[in-house]
Amino acid sequence: MAALVGAIEADCRLSELAVEAPTKISAKTIQKSVEKGCTIIAHSVISTQTNRIYGEIRDVRERFGASVTIVGGGAHASARPLELLENGFDYVVVGEGERSFPNLLWYLMNDKDPLEISSVVGKITEDCPKPKDLEPVDLDAHPPFALGMNIVGPIEVTRGCPYSCKFCCTPFLTGGRVRNRSIDNVVHWLTRAVESSGFNRTWFLSPNALSYGGRGRSVEAKKIEDLLRSVTKIDGLEEVFFGSFPSEVRPEFVTRDVLEMMQGYVANKTLQIGLQSSSDRVLKLANRHHTVKEGLDAINTALDSGFIPHVDMIFGLPGETKRELQESIDLCYSLAEMGAKTHGHVFMPLPGSAFENETPGILDSESRKLLGELSRKKLLTGSWSAQEAMAEDLSMRKS
Repeated sequence: MAALVGAIEADCRLSELAVEAPTKISAKTIQKSVEKGCTIIAHSVISTQTNRIYGEIRDVRERFGASVTIVGGGAHASARPLELLENGFDYVVVGEGERSFPNLLWYLMNDKDPLEISSVVGKITEDCPKPKDLEPVDLDAHPPFALGMNIVGPIEVTRGCPYSCKFCCTPFLTGGRVRNRSIDNVVHWLTRAVESSGFNRTWFLSPNALSYGGRGRSVEAKKIEDLLRSVTKIDGLEEVFFGSFPSEVRPEFVTRDVLEMMQGYVANKTLQIGLQSSSDRVLKLANRHHTVKEGLDAINTALDSGFIPHVDMIFGLPGETKRELQESIDLCYSLAEMGAKTHGHVFMPLPGSAFENETPGILDSESRKLLGELSRKKLLTGSWSAQEAMAEDLSMRKS
């Protein structure tokens, strides 16, 4: 929301557009807008929220009919644009939205046909654009947040991932080419945020934080340090979080030198490390491109460097045996003894991922019991208990 509203604010063509950005839109708010004129409602849709969102769209349509134009975008919209149209949306933005969403708004405000925009779908057709076929967005060309409306949040410093982990839809959505927001651009927006809104801490978002400054397959330690040194010099910015949730780092990128360098700049005491399984066989099936040993080495290096590792694990990955599931849970207990914590997930067949047609993850009663024990001790975080039901729901709706 912050990035998209920021893109609207930066587009001089949209200066007359009245923007509201609540997380929930009431019928009363919509009614007031309809009374004033052309009303556009935009939803960013992820796969686990579709039941709620489609219900809201039905309610809006029943009450307001064609007096509102409903636009969808986001992860699920990009993977399933026709599904959104079938559930009441008028237009769907496929792929990255910083450029195409403001263009769509301008077309609607000027009675032009939005279907002239290559990334917009507005009718049931088999010929839908794919994110990989669209021109990638230059992060520096768009604000990371919306200072005019004081919607300030984390800054996305890298987008895209060269790895094709089969459980992940990031390669489908943002492509395999890694793009970096430049240090000068990051400093510019953080300085403005501090000066205008009292913003005093920032989180950097990245699918692999330790790939910043490069093409995603190696650590560029100097560029990472240049970034951290530059932003920590900003007057009024008190804390910088890098490599902690909701970002993560790939284990083979973790070295003692780079973590000890980070300790001189970052406020986070935790480091989010993506291990995902205790089985090399399962990691290979998921196309992770690293081994369990590399994951354990990274965890030990983080501990030795003064960070508390928060280790991402996915239970019920396709091809995982009952024994391998148990071994992954056993590893979570071992991690706790080492001083690490686990961020747990149950495998969900996400649309857009290579595993989207696989069977959802299922936990047996003993596995739930053991994971619940870790959760009660605050040694396991994440929405793993809810994700099992979400995964089943995704699979049922797909079929």
